Amino acid sequence: MIKNSLSRLFRGQRSFFLMVPALVWQILFLCIPLVVIFILSFLKVQDNVTLSYSLSHYASFFKPQYLKIIFRSLLLGSINTLICLLIGYPLAYYLVFRVGRWKNTLLFLLILPFWTNLLVLAYAWFFVLDKYGLFNNSLMSLGVISEPLTLLNTPFSVYLVMIYCYLPFMVLPIYSILEKLDKRLIEASDDLGARWWESFWRVIFPLSMSGIQTGVFLVFVQSFGEFVIPELLGGGKTFYVGTLISHYFLVSRNPFAGAAFTCFSVLFLIAVAYMLYRMFKKVNSTGGVR
Repeated sequence: MIKNSLSRLFRGQRSFFLMVPALVWQILFLCIPLVVIFILSFLKVQDNVTLSYSLSHYASFFKPQYLKIIFRSLLLGSINTLICLLIGYPLAYYLVFRVGRWKNTLLFLLILPFWTNLLVLAYAWFFVLDKYGLFNNSLMSLGVISEPLTLLNTPFSVYLVMIYCYLPFMVLPIYSILEKLDKRLIEASDDLGARWWESFWRVIFPLSMSGIQTGVFLVFVQSFGEFVIPELLGGGKTFYVGTLISHYFLVSRNPFAGAAFTCFSVLFLIAVAYMLYRMFKKVNSTGGVR
């Protein structure tokens, strides 16, 4: 009797039971840590012993130096997202419409970096951008330069490795949408006398807007909080949101200020993300590019 009841319950709610492991994982490793961070952001140590609730951490972050760090991270995320989009969309378009039988091979090479830890990828660029690394040695061998260039510990190296690491996050969502695109729509556009660029701007690009939106949010949100690449390739010379948060937690051992700055910076991230969402919604409502 009990066995039959459980069997009927499982059959009726199979989708729910299959979702439970993911839901538990989400609660344990996302929701609970966020709640803990939020609570810590309002705590303050008094007399090195007692804890009390305070807004002093939030008040201190309205200073220009902290706002500058947040703006620098927003700029880093915006530039990285824009460049990834400018490179990633043509790449995804080429993979879908121009490659042919080599599509799977090139797609495999694109996702191959995902098999390697981000820390290893960042360290690998040391051998390329070092003063006597692959890039400088190649240019000196060709006679392009006489002395090695200073590439490491510069904004150039940070942006270069950021683009390299986050480009697949832009390409794959766009590729997924373009791959599912009904090719008959393009053929109909050609039959109606549209040039290739007219078919692209009026048919392909508007229909791929959802992939662009997904790629933009994936790259921008992760770039905003990045700390490994700026710390390793930038030499820790310039503070970003991620590097300052890691400094609070790992160096100065001040988790309360680190939690407060995390929540404070997330407010700016949410505001910019909402503006991006409204922008995409407006573009989609007007039917894309005309």
